[in-house]
Formats: sequence, C-alpha cells, structure tokens
Amino acid sequence: MLPLRIFRASAATLAMLLTTLVPPMTAGAQDLTLAAAEHIALERDAMAHEMRTQAQAMRERAIMEGQLMDPELRFGAVNVPVDSFSLTDEDMTMLEVGVSQEFQPGKSRQLSRRQMEQLASAMDATAEDRTRLVRREVRKLWTQLAYIGASREVLETQTAWVEQMRQSARARYASGEGQQLDLLQAGLDVAMLREQQLDLDRDEAMYRSQLTFWLGSEDAARAKPSSVAPRSTLEPLAALEARLAAHPAMADYERRLAAARTAVDVAQEKRKPGWMLDLSYGFRQGDMVGGMGEAEERPDMLSAMVTVDLPLFRANRQDREVSAARLEERGLGLRHDDHVREFQAMLTEAWHTARRTGELEQFYETDLLPLADQSVTAALLGWRSNRVMIDDVVQARRIATETRIKHLRLAADRALAQHEIDYLAGEER
Repeated sequence: MLPLRIFRASAATLAMLLTTLVPPMTAGAQDLTLAAAEHIALERDAMAHEMRTQAQAMRERAIMEGQLMDPELRFGAVNVPVDSFSLTDEDMTMLEVGVSQEFQPGKSRQLSRRQMEQLASAMDATAEDRTRLVRREVRKLWTQLAYIGASREVLETQTAWVEQMRQSARARYASGEGQQLDLLQAGLDVAMLREQQLDLDRDEAMYRSQLTFWLGSEDAARAKPSSVAPRSTLEPLAALEARLAAHPAMADYERRLAAARTAVDVAQEKRKPGWMLDLSYGFRQGDMVGGMGEAEERPDMLSAMVTVDLPLFRANRQDREVSAARLEERGLGLRHDDHVREFQAMLTEAWHTARRTGELEQFYETDLLPLADQSVTAALLGWRSNRVMIDDVVQARRIATETRIKHLRLAADRALAQHEIDYLAGEER
C-alpha cells in the first residue's frame, strides 16, 4: 500500500498546483532603462560622430571655396646681359618684384561656397537619419529581449508543473497503476519545454551580442528588459505619410539635389572668361647719359598686365562640364524618386503589420486568453469530479501556455512594426 500513498500524496500536490492558473507576468528589475540604452548607443556610435565631423569640415571648406586664390609674388632680375651679367650696363636691366592675382569666372566662387554649404547641410541630415536608425535598432533588440524574458517566465511556470506531472507518472508507474506510455509522454513534455527554453537561450545570446555592438559588453549585460511596449492608438496612415516627407533621409536627398543644381550653375559660370591681374615694379641701377651729356639716374619701371581666358573650345570643355552636371542632377533626382517610393512602401507595410497584429493581439486578450484559462479551470474541475482524464488537464494547460506565448509574439511583432513606423514617420511630439 505504500506506493498507493505516494500516488495519493502526489495527486494531492498535483491538485494544488492545478488550482493555480498561469500567473500574469511581472516586470523584472531593469538595471538599464531603454532611454539610457539609447543614450549610450548614440554616444558610442562612431558613424554619426564622423558624419557630423564631415559636415563641419565641409563648412570649413565652404569658406575656403568662397575666397580668392592666393596672390603670387614674383621676384627676379630682368634683361641681364649674358656677357657681363652686370645690372648697370644696359638700360633695360632691372630687378623686378611683381604680384599677380587670379579671379575666377563670374560668380563661381560664391556658387561654389553655396554648393559646399548645401552638401554640409545634407550631411547633417544623414547624421540625423543615422541617429534615428540607431534608436530603431536598439528598440528592436530591446523588444526581442523583452519577448524572450516574458516567454521564459511562462515556460518556467509550465516547466515546474510538467515536472510535477512527470514525478506523479513515475509514482503511478512504480505502484503498478500507470502505464509506460504515460511515463514516456510526461518525459516528452519535459523535453519539449526544455527545447523551447534552449531556443530562447540561443535567440537571447544572438540578440544580446547584437546589442553589445551598440552598448558595449558591460552595458549590454545590464540590459534586462522583461515587458514589451504596451499597445497604443495607431495614427492614420495619411498622417504618417505626411510626416514622412520630413524624414532626414528625404532632406538629405533634397539638399543634395539643391547642391547638384548649384553645381550646374557653377559649370555655367565657368563658360565665362576668368582673368588675372599682374602688377610689377622694376628697380633699375646705374646712370644713363642725358640730352646735355650729363649722367642721369635711370627711372624705375612699372608694369600692369591683365590676362583674360579665351574660352574658344567650349564645345568640348565648358559645355561638356555643364552637360555632365545636369546629368548628375537628373540621376540624383531619379534616385530620390525611387527612394521616396521605397520609404512609402516600407511605411505602408509597417503600418498594416502594426494594425493587423494589434487587432489580433487584442483578440487574444479579450477572447482567447480568458478562454484558455477557463478551459484549464473546467478541465481541473472535471478531473476532480472524475469526469475527465488527467490527460485532458495536461492538454488544456499546454494549450493555455502556447496561447500566452503566441500572444507575447504578437505583442513583440506589433512593437517591432511600431519601431519601424517611428523611424520612418518620426515620433509624435
């Protein structure tokens, strides 16, 4: 009779465990908040810092582009006789110092400066886009880890219950009242849950390693998210599409297009002739014989020259440069149109995903989760009154667990889609 007592004790323990439904998950202590993780990731992101540095460098270069070329200083001896190398024998021999200054054609300097400033502004937009992307990636990883943590809590509760069932099956089999098939089924249930936990451990290691790239190993280890972001009201798609036009990636293309149009203006200005001013002063030494036979001091010489470019071969030079600039502008415009369509498609897909998964998530909360809990309770009451087998209770408990995990997956997918929407349309202020 001793094995029967063991079974009765196990059955009583089982009944006590069965009266407890799957408890709601509580948020675990988070050593690192999501806001802190985003801040760390942005501070560590070298690419965004490099982009902002490039923008500042372009602004410095813009100032340079707007300046005149450095003047050239010339110094030397002119018309020195080779037979004596004397600086006083010949009248035209002199020491000359001169300055020449080049002037770019038309308004090319001002336009070049404007073009560089537009490119710097485009780089600022690229850096802002990078900031949004970093936030999106950190939030997505945070959501995946939160799903894994919540799913693990559900599985751990189910694992403790299934382990108790296996002990009961062993006791029944040892007493001769159970079947070997029941013992095998109980073992398979435990193995299935362990496999699910192994899958979660593998996914957690993958997502945490990706989070390490953004946060570093120490801060990534401190991140312990346990709850997915709650569902909120989804904005109309039309309102989100209106905000999509202000996306930094859109501003990047628009500013680069403006720079390309300025490049066309620069090329057109180069069709005008450039010119250079050259001033020189010659110092002559020695005396010369005047009209009365008297020695007179040789006067110094001043020269001024203007050199003008002659764009006689514009068809294969300046015109080609204008044509190339226009083609580059056109190509960039076509790429921008394609980029707009791509972003609109991404936003539409993310919006529909968030809407559908949100509706299904709500259906789980209002219908399926309560029904799953009621099924477990009904199976438990039927087992107590000997109207159903314990296998029915096990099946009801398994379905309830799977329902909760599917609900968590839907919540995570909805949050991931919302993160994509926030990246594309920006967060509503």
